[in-house]
Amino acid sequence: MSLASNLNKLVKDARAAGINFGGGGFRSYERQVELRGINGCPDIFTAPASSCRTPTAIPGTSNHEKGLAIDFTTGGSTINSGSTGFNWLVANASKYGLKNLPSESWHWSVTGG
Repeated sequence: MSLASNLNKLVKDARAAGINFGGGGFRSYERQVELRGINGCPDIFTAPASSCRTPTAIPGTSNHEKGLAIDFTTGGSTINSGSTGFNWLVANASKYGLKNLPSESWHWSVTGG
């Protein structure tokens, strides 16, 4: 399964609608470990994502590590629920095989996780 082809189409179609998405997708296991520390997770390898200041999956379990998730930004900031970019994704992302993780407005993946 690949996110790249559909993501390219999504970005192009959003741009045509006046929305310029940026963001980040793949991250290595090592970067996931680093982010868990940065995000204040009580234990990097066992604490639930919800216990971190910013929810961050346990290393080895993130869709980002599998290349199946993206954190969307507009204007250099993560998108927020109710923003133009978020609303566009709600209306259109399923056409590109993406689902939102409800607790993180910026996080979209092939599984919603």
